[in-house]
Amino acid sequence: MGSGRVSYDLLAHFDPPAADEHCLPRPSTRGVQWVLTWAAACAVLFVASCVLIQFSYCVAAEQALARAARAGVLEATLPRATQQSVAETIERRLADVSIPTGSVQITMLQNDAPLRGVFRAAGDDRLSVILSVPADAVLPVWLRAATFWKNDTQIQARAERRIPGRRLQMAARD
Repeated sequence: MGSGRVSYDLLAHFDPPAADEHCLPRPSTRGVQWVLTWAAACAVLFVASCVLIQFSYCVAAEQALARAARAGVLEATLPRATQQSVAETIERRLADVSIPTGSVQITMLQNDAPLRGVFRAAGDDRLSVILSVPADAVLPVWLRAATFWKNDTQIQARAERRIPGRRLQMAARD
């Protein structure tokens, strides 16, 4: 090693092999098993992406329903509110997003009892607005066609508010 000569025998190890019949490149074999493996992988990726997109649409719809329910219950606490005015407020809020208002079911509760007929709210009453819509109604048509499973899930949002009483409440002093 100290002679300054390079050992060409050791460096020959890094040279490409000579072209002989044993070192010829193998032709690529992509048979039926390779095609089926990739087809299964693509199918899994397609189904997973459809489920993920469907989930994101449902989460966005749930948030839009929650905002509309809060607006509806706020409208219900106003002095001259009616069931019709609450429904119109909810429909106006849902018109901004792609939720069809015809499929939304609106339930109004006063002190945990369903409202029937005339809407009369008194002081210290608790009002609730519950909105529900089928999950399929919030999905675009192409995604409904791409999902081959039946989805009968309901997306629901609830908002509550207490009507302020007319009595003054004294804070307890320490």
